Amino acid sequence: TRLSPRRRHKNNKQPTATVKGGIHNLIGDKPPNPKEFLSDDQQAAKVQTLLEWFQDKKQVLCLTGAGLSTESGIPDYRGHQGSYHKGHKPMVHDQFMNSEYQRKRYWGRGMVGWKPFESVQPNAGHMAIAKLEQLGQLGVHLEDSSDFYDPHGLELEWPFSSGQQTLALITQNVDSLHRRAGSRAIVELHGRTDHVKCMTCGAHRDRYDFHGELETLNREWLDAALSATSDDALRPDGDAAVQTESYDEILIPPCTECGSFVKPDVVFFGDSVPKHRVRLCETAVSSCEGLLVVGSSLAVHSAFRHVRAACQQGIPVAILNVGETRAEVEGLPVLKIEAPAGPTLESVVCHLEAQQSKTQQQSSSQHSSMTKRMCPSSMTSMQSKQQ
Repeated sequence: TRLSPRRRHKNNKQPTATVKGGIHNLIGDKPPNPKEFLSDDQQAAKVQTLLEWFQDKKQVLCLTGAGLSTESGIPDYRGHQGSYHKGHKPMVHDQFMNSEYQRKRYWGRGMVGWKPFESVQPNAGHMAIAKLEQLGQLGVHLEDSSDFYDPHGLELEWPFSSGQQTLALITQNVDSLHRRAGSRAIVELHGRTDHVKCMTCGAHRDRYDFHGELETLNREWLDAALSATSDDALRPDGDAAVQTESYDEILIPPCTECGSFVKPDVVFFGDSVPKHRVRLCETAVSSCEGLLVVGSSLAVHSAFRHVRAACQQGIPVAILNVGETRAEVEGLPVLKIEAPAGPTLESVVCHLEAQQSKTQQQSSSQHSSMTKRMCPSSMTSMQSKQQ
């Protein structure tokens, strides 16, 4: 599947779609501020709606987008304070691959933006999703397949498969916050920013190590860029809006194995999601009893395709997001819950933990009662045998 950059339209008008209730512009219109538009009673009602959706579902899959990480301080693309509303244009795959200047520009901005991006901490939404996995509320059990593995690492991973695999979470995000929060059964659909990969030989390198060398080679340029960059310059993909267009002097460390150039191990706009990830996600969606989408407008096809597939197969889909999504624009039969992700998921976890605790106490009490009833008869039986 391919991530498409925004199409250009005549007179710079953004694409609109007619939906029930009026015209909505997925990119141009700002959704409401998640922190301000619900009363306490309205928020409680949203939590109850999501709790009811979870009932009687044993294999639920979650799909998350950039909107989940906004509460950690990372801007999303199309939300209330989305970077598209500030003129942000993300790197396009062909630009990076075909232009040395674009690579210098990317790594220059990355020197400024990536460390603050990588130092951000998980928020309540990330922690709640990890807890839902631990509670057994998220997770789809699959028969494992060699088709789910990167062909380049197949010989190292596939022989150690147990024959079964569990997937609880598909994330569009490249910020690693789900893993830091404790999520384990996860697919990072668009890759991860903390690795770089050679575009010739495929060798991987830790990005911290790469950035250390990058900063050493470009210390003078970096100091000047940092002094001219504002605190709100962070972008969703780990770069920053640097107040300079002078990138020619930047030196980029080559691949340590073959000397070619490296790229963050992420899927840029215009690039393709690796086929083995797509197959795993497709299989998990087909096997789940419900798909929960959190913090995504579903504007890019790589995520939207899984929601559409679930709807086509009659699988219930709930979307927790502030602002309209592509699923609504295209008229898919989804349950839309318009509420902030972190507080809503946190409340859902509290309710489910309380419910599980109550169930365990009742089960323990019933077991204790049965034991007491059985003990006298057991003792009588033993005494009879001794006589």
